[in-house]
Amino acid sequence: MGVFNRKKTKDLSQSILSVNVAEIFSDFGSNILNSDTVKICIDCIASHASKLKPRHIKESKTLVEEQKGSLSYLLKHQPNELMSPSDFIYKIVSLLYLNNNVFIYPKFNDRNEMEALYPIKPNTVEVKKDASGATYLEMYFDDGKSYLISYDSLIHLKRYFYSNEIFGGNGAIADHRAVLKTIAINDSILQGIDNAIKSSFQIKGLLKMNAMLSQEDKNKQKEIFDNALRTSIKENNSAIIPVDLKADYVPLSSDPKLVDAATLDFLNKKILSYFRVSEPIYNNNYTEEQFNSFYEGTIEQLSIKLSEEFSRILLSRKQKEDGEQIIFYSERLQYASWNTKVNAIEKLMGLGLMSLNESRSLLGLEPVEDGNKRLQSLNYVDSTKANDYQVGK
Repeated sequence: MGVFNRKKTKDLSQSILSVNVAEIFSDFGSNILNSDTVKICIDCIASHASKLKPRHIKESKTLVEEQKGSLSYLLKHQPNELMSPSDFIYKIVSLLYLNNNVFIYPKFNDRNEMEALYPIKPNTVEVKKDASGATYLEMYFDDGKSYLISYDSLIHLKRYFYSNEIFGGNGAIADHRAVLKTIAINDSILQGIDNAIKSSFQIKGLLKMNAMLSQEDKNKQKEIFDNALRTSIKENNSAIIPVDLKADYVPLSSDPKLVDAATLDFLNKKILSYFRVSEPIYNNNYTEEQFNSFYEGTIEQLSIKLSEEFSRILLSRKQKEDGEQIIFYSERLQYASWNTKVNAIEKLMGLGLMSLNESRSLLGLEPVEDGNKRLQSLNYVDSTKANDYQVGK
């Protein structure tokens, strides 16, 4: 893979002292994608998460200021040569929900400037430690190559992080056993429905000859019967034909049993519940309140997780102490109803929290000249000056 810097991934095999075999992550999560319900669930979450806006900011007591530089450009415009920011976030979240783990590799140039961020998808990852106790990950990829990378240089997001020191899931595989059984049952039911439909086109009856006939005569009688049936269907649009006393038509009953809709709905809801996706979100037909529940239960957690992990790896300790951080912002009000947006604008503009252009953007309107000014109501006063204000000082 051309993604990795050799300087960052040099051969450290001579200094590695131990390999903890119990902490090997292998990518076996893709089998859950055999379910279309799982695909849609992951797509729902990743699509909404891809609307988050990553920003490199610096916060002081009086000001929050967006930083400039290569890191800010990568986050805001182009994380790598193949992806836009929304593609980048969509890929990260999809891999996270598919494998319970996702790794992002920051690539640096010869001047030690960050030039790209790549979500990577190894097949197998082994945890190794050197003499100092530092942790490395040996990553194996589809092309047969492997790379030994310092764990501290990787952004690593995980789900179900409780049974393993490094990885999400159970540490050995993308642990989806809780939902795989439901998926298997659902698949078996769908196959049963398919077989039931096919069985409706199978043999419906027998033509019983009431005499001892040679094989040649049997074939002739069969041909006569087939021709009569074919002619009746073609000319009369009917499957009814006369049969003389030489033969009897014996119907065979076919009564395939189909699973009721309630059972199918129950299995589908179990899969949705596993991914914390409600039916309205799954069907893309939700109210403001339903989206707020989905946001608070799923998207908000992802926003926090992304912000903390990107800040942890991409910023130095001094930068963080100086107030710098990476925040994945969400424009949550974009999903609100028109009345909610108008009420929010009235309150937020009065407090000086929103400019005219920001409020126009929220309503889907284009910006206007001098629209970046913030207006504030005179009904608000500094709490430390409230007493003076009341007595007219």
